Amino acid sequence: MNKKISNVNDPSPQSRRRARHFLWVAGVVALLGLVGGGIGSAHLTSSLSDYDAPGSAVVLAQHAIQSVTGANPEEGYEVVVRTGSTIGAASPLPSRVKDIVAILQARPEVKQVFDYANSGDASMISKDGNMTVVVATVGAVQEKQAVSALQLAIAAQPSLKSNVWLGGPTVADVQIAAVSSQDLGRAELYALPFLVLLLLLIFRRFRAAMLPLLGALFAIAITLGAMGLIIVFLPLSVFALNLVIALGLGLSVDFSLLMFSRFREEYARQGSIEAAIGTARRTAGHTVLFSALTVASAMATLAIFPERFVYSMGIAGAIVVLSAGAFALFVLPSLLMAFGDRLVPLPLSRRRSSAAISTGQSTGRWYRIATTVMRRRIIMALSAVLLLVVFAAPFLHVSFTGADASALPASSSAGTAYALVQNKFPSFSEAPATLVVDAAHAAPGALASLEANAGAVPGVKAVSKFEHIGGSLWESDVALASSPLSPAAQQTVKSLRALASPGHLTVIGQTASFLTLQKSLESRIPLVLGLIVLIALIMLFAMTRSILLPLMAVVMNILTIGATFGMLVWAFQWGHLQHLLGFNAPGALQSTSLIIILAVVFGLSTDYGVFLLGRMKEEHDAGASPDESVARGLDHTGGIVSSAALCLALAMGALVLSRLVFVKELGLGVAFAVLIDATVVRAILVPALMKFLGSAAWWSPSRGVSSQRVTDAAPTLTPHSHGTVDVADLVDSSSTK
Repeated sequence: MNKKISNVNDPSPQSRRRARHFLWVAGVVALLGLVGGGIGSAHLTSSLSDYDAPGSAVVLAQHAIQSVTGANPEEGYEVVVRTGSTIGAASPLPSRVKDIVAILQARPEVKQVFDYANSGDASMISKDGNMTVVVATVGAVQEKQAVSALQLAIAAQPSLKSNVWLGGPTVADVQIAAVSSQDLGRAELYALPFLVLLLLLIFRRFRAAMLPLLGALFAIAITLGAMGLIIVFLPLSVFALNLVIALGLGLSVDFSLLMFSRFREEYARQGSIEAAIGTARRTAGHTVLFSALTVASAMATLAIFPERFVYSMGIAGAIVVLSAGAFALFVLPSLLMAFGDRLVPLPLSRRRSSAAISTGQSTGRWYRIATTVMRRRIIMALSAVLLLVVFAAPFLHVSFTGADASALPASSSAGTAYALVQNKFPSFSEAPATLVVDAAHAAPGALASLEANAGAVPGVKAVSKFEHIGGSLWESDVALASSPLSPAAQQTVKSLRALASPGHLTVIGQTASFLTLQKSLESRIPLVLGLIVLIALIMLFAMTRSILLPLMAVVMNILTIGATFGMLVWAFQWGHLQHLLGFNAPGALQSTSLIIILAVVFGLSTDYGVFLLGRMKEEHDAGASPDESVARGLDHTGGIVSSAALCLALAMGALVLSRLVFVKELGLGVAFAVLIDATVVRAILVPALMKFLGSAAWWSPSRGVSSQRVTDAAPTLTPHSHGTVDVADLVDSSSTK
């Protein structure tokens, strides 16, 4: 048994001074990041172009139209006006409608304004004649600023109050971003007291429990500052903030909990703050380093997608993961060095004495769970796999959709306008498919034939005559019988694309943009998934020096993701949780959310795998048998992984309080994944499979099955074998012996 070290001058004044200097530097950097991020956040985008696939036929056609007309066909305003009296197609414009037309025409971004009178379109009048729609085309626009100014102009007219609902694609996208941000702040505010209570139960002291929250603030501040710099060169979507705050909070708890728990364990064994920090760096620090790099790499693969919404999530997610890891590796040890005597935890649980820790004899709850599972490995492994497969089964019936005004709550003007158009304007097409023909000398007869053929396509309600809009471009609007993102509308647009045309035919509009997005995502998913798997294999091999363990971890990650996606289909697509979570089942899942969940969950599953396998390797390298290394590894990390999973599930799960379905999907999906991974996978499947593999689990071409490093030292003091990087060397600049 190692003797405890007792030193009243521990840590030394020099070590404390260096640690405090480093903390001042870290605090200044975080403050600068927070200020820079606050300035830069105003320039984050929240437009429909966030979902565009650059270089696609749809985007090129939109640019061509804007170059000849000045109007962006992807943007626009739709204003629903209560007229105050019953009107018909021949009625003069009511005063409220005239006021709205005048307000729209005064806006610099508006190119044209259409009402039922100047367009001759009776479908712009409601079926009861008490409402009408006014439509405005929009050119180059700063969405948030323009919508805010337009709302103020409407609010300045007393006669328009409660009689006008501002909607359309430009307004809907701005309001989706606003609702998302508001809901995120509200959700995390509600979750914070519960998270603090949970941290108090885990860390046992208030000051210690605040460390992960301080880490979250540091990680988020650094990420916001980095995003503020990046947007100077590359536009980023405002929706990335949802992921930054929730993931930054969750992973800061993860990494800080692992480091602090090891520090607490080593302090109880060694009695020296400085020695405990050094050991925690060399052991838990390695795990945090590999984990942060793996999760960040998984998130960074999303940057392969050209869509701004997706690559923004990848870039911001990777930065916040690395920032959370940097706090645990550099800032937290400095905090412990400077204030460790104030953060010394309460005595360890009676179930594990300091003697048991120093001799490595584990008899805790997780040790007993591991040995029980290994004794019944066949039934346990089959039960766990069967449960995951049952959860995954609904994913075989998945359908995909996008985000539009239908996702907004009724409290938003765009959401109300959308609902009014759907219910009161049966003939008006809010989001038509537009046929764009590029032909320098198109014969009128050929265009008329194309109109007739388009009208015969199933799912088409009406087709307007082709108009020459400038240059060689001709345009015709096609009203769809189904909602723009429905499977029926998608099939209709696919049929329209296949029509014979006198020139190059492109179909644009909301449905066509969604189909283009889907094609772009599908074409890159194999590469992204392959890179994520390859990164996980490389990182896990570098940490474990095993051939089989990385493969096992990847297979289990895929099972976790499959179970998560299946649950989301059951909950959201099929609507089984719509009454509990307060949403109307969309009948499909948002495709971009699933890709983000894929990267996040794969990274987090690998994160927990690193926690567990890292400690098992440490025990194995110290001379424990394969079974004993599994039991001890789970005993030392089971509580940590479970606590980390609860905290992360609480941080991410709070997003289910959002009023937007796709944000609910992200929150519930990640929360479910980390909980099932920390329980079914790590507590049951891993010990069962490790028992099957036995000594072969640690086989490596460089050392063979039975080769292991045996030492008389306590396993917690095992030096780093097989060429791993010593994190202690990296943080010497902050606080060392």
